[in-house]
Amino acid sequence: MNKSQINRLEMFQATNDYLDSQSTVWNTIPIIGTYKNQLATTIDGIKESAKDQADAQVFVGKSVKAFKRTISEKMDMLDDLLEAYALDTDNAELAAKAANTQTDYYSLSYEDFEVKVKQVIGLLETYAGEMSDYGMTTQQIDDVKIDLDQFLAVRGKPRAYQIASSTATKSLEELFDSGREATEKLDRVLKRFKRANASFYNGYIAARKIVDD
Repeated sequence: MNKSQINRLEMFQATNDYLDSQSTVWNTIPIIGTYKNQLATTIDGIKESAKDQADAQVFVGKSVKAFKRTISEKMDMLDDLLEAYALDTDNAELAAKAANTQTDYYSLSYEDFEVKVKQVIGLLETYAGEMSDYGMTTQQIDDVKIDLDQFLAVRGKPRAYQIASSTATKSLEELFDSGREATEKLDRVLKRFKRANASFYNGYIAARKIVDD
C-alpha cells in the first residue's frame, strides 16, 4: 500500500472504532448498522489483501491481543443487552450465561476465549429476533463475527464464519472504493445527529478526518 492508502485505512479504522464505542446512540437505526458492516468487511478485506506487503506490516492487522481486547469490549456490550432481555423474561439460565464482563472474556486463554465467544454468539443469534427493542441488530452480531474471524486468521486458524469472504477477490483499489462508498453513506445518514446529538456527530466527523503525516 502507498502512504495515501495507509492514511485512508487508518481513517476507516478510526471511523469503525468510533461507531463501535458509540453504538448505543445509533443501534436503533438498522441502516447505520448495514453501512457500518460494509465498512468493517472492507477494512478486513484491505488488511487481508495487504498483509503480504512488507511496507504495510506496521500499519495493518491488529495484533492477536488487540483483536482479543476489541472483541471483549463488543461482547461485553452485547452480553449486557442479552442479560437485560433474560432478566425481563425471567430466563435465569440465559441470564447466568450472559453475565460476562469485558475482563471475563479478556482474561481467558486464547482457546477458551474462542469457545466462549462462539457460544455467546450462538445465544445472541438465537434470541436476536426477540431483542430488537433492546437495540440488538444482526449487524452488531456480524460485526463481532468479522473480528473473531480476523482473530482466528491471525492465529493461523480457520475462520469460523466467513462473513468477509466476499471481499477476498477484490483488488485494493476496489476495496478502497468500497470503503469510500460506505463512509459516504454513513455521512449522509448520520447528518440526522448534527443537531440532535452534536457531541456524537462532531466525534464522528473527527474520526472521519484523514491524517496526513
